[in-house]
Amino acid sequence: MGLSSSQARLLMLTSRISDVEYQMTMISQRQQQLAMDSEKSAQEYNAAMSNYKLQLKVTDESNSKGYRTEDLTYENMTSMGYLTLSTDNKIYLKKDENGEWIIPKDLEGNDLIKIDENGKAIINDKEYEIIDGTKYLENSTVIQNLILNGQMNVINTKGTKGPLSVDSIMSDTEMESVLDTSDDAEAQSKYEYETASIARKQSQLDLELDQLETQHSALLKEQESVEKVIENNVDRTFDIFSDG
Repeated sequence: MGLSSSQARLLMLTSRISDVEYQMTMISQRQQQLAMDSEKSAQEYNAAMSNYKLQLKVTDESNSKGYRTEDLTYENMTSMGYLTLSTDNKIYLKKDENGEWIIPKDLEGNDLIKIDENGKAIINDKEYEIIDGTKYLENSTVIQNLILNGQMNVINTKGTKGPLSVDSIMSDTEMESVLDTSDDAEAQSKYEYETASIARKQSQLDLELDQLETQHSALLKEQESVEKVIENNVDRTFDIFSDG
């Protein structure tokens, strides 16, 4: 192989090695992303398997316990005399289609609050500001998450208790926090599917990376061989001129 052809071959090999190394880098990045996806999937699965929900104990004489439990909603809360508060103790209320405050009532139809001439809510002779909580109170899951995350408090209008925070709400005999298993089957199915999908992708990437590493090793050996040929050609050329 002549000097010029050897140099051309070396340039081609250098370019090919660079291309293979780039592909190997891209695969490594994809593997890192898969590892992050796997961690995220595991975190979501663990969160779904360990999440809690709030329930109310509703009087039920037909039950041996004397009560039954219902998932907490705004409707069953108010029927038992509970209202929701912001963390700065302002009452959340809903509005009707005319933009008027909806006065919550208990099971007997009694108003849980009165609104005075200043537009404040009166509960057990105490005054509270009112804020629009319609977007929160329409969804029981949102209410429960806000309470459990400490972003919403509860007050019992039929008792003398002050606002119940997430730290004290479990001491209220009519409320309890229980493990929510309603989403466990869906969470497990999703986790198994994602895990299998990630494993398949990881296996394919491992195979591609092995093939590229084999190519890379062969190219490096050939590059070394061509560089040796060029070096020998150069040495011979210098020897010819030095002999002259």
